[in-house]
Amino acid sequence: MKKFLIIAVPLVLVAFVAMGVCSWQAMQKVQTLPTYSIKLIRDAAENHDTETFYRLVDTEKIIEIAAEEIITAKINDGLNSMTYSTLELSNEYENLREDFINAGKIFLKDYISTGKVNFSADSTEMQEWLKNSGVDTCTINNYSNAVVRDGVAYSTVNFHNGAMNFDFAVEITMQRLNDNEWRIVEAKGFEGYYLGVIRALKIRLESLNAPIQDKIAETFIVKNFDAEITDGDEYGFSQNLKISLDADFFSDKPVEKIIGRVIIDGRDGKAGITPFELEITNAENGVQTFEINKILNPFVKQDSDVMKRGLRKSALHIEVTEIDYLDGTILKEYERLPE
Repeated sequence: MKKFLIIAVPLVLVAFVAMGVCSWQAMQKVQTLPTYSIKLIRDAAENHDTETFYRLVDTEKIIEIAAEEIITAKINDGLNSMTYSTLELSNEYENLREDFINAGKIFLKDYISTGKVNFSADSTEMQEWLKNSGVDTCTINNYSNAVVRDGVAYSTVNFHNGAMNFDFAVEITMQRLNDNEWRIVEAKGFEGYYLGVIRALKIRLESLNAPIQDKIAETFIVKNFDAEITDGDEYGFSQNLKISLDADFFSDKPVEKIIGRVIIDGRDGKAGITPFELEITNAENGVQTFEINKILNPFVKQDSDVMKRGLRKSALHIEVTEIDYLDGTILKEYERLPE
């Protein structure tokens, strides 16, 4: 028995040493993988390790890509309700892009070093957008195993926006920095972030505006409408959409005007939106007829479709968003989330 123990002990020790060597070798291999660098990046963000984060992420390039994708999506979204010349579009893009890049740098500097984002009271447009989007609540859910081709690694990083409660994915490209580290040099998919923010804001605004819409409907509700297309300018360049609507109007105090929007559903799934105002000072309570004239612009896709193919009544919607009273009080939908 003693002889067996004398032989067994060295064998067990050898086995433990061998296991330790294998574990160490496995760990060494893991630490050379691109996904391990993603883990380091996530840890650096959580632990406010700015040196590691900036070493492993090309923040200048990533912010520029995010600016290009988000601003392009924002402008394309706004084109449904605005008309731009080519020069105006270019200027709008460049101004917003520069604003976003500057705002993104401020965000990263604050967030990575302190975990908080502090924008000044006189925030710019894109600073406000980033703040309201809940960008400082975004965390990494998980990431896919990296595929390495020709020395370049590709992976998908899945994020969650806690404030807005939606997920989005970013496709990243990594290059080897040294024997054990990889650096993120490119990232795409920020349009998905923009769309997620827009969807989340729409849901929240609809919830906030539901009781306001009920109050608006107590004063002014569209019962029926007819629409016809008439000639526009003298050159035949544009056309006019004439809308005659019957609305049930009732108010116990004088109303100055009704404000709303004409919405035309496009065949591409997007909507063209045009605001309108109805002067209503002398209107009496009861069913009244009002007229709205909308200029159809051939440079706006939804308008152009109407000019070419005619108007589908089912694609036309009239929404009232605001009532201004003569005493200065206003009943109005939220256009953005309150602070």
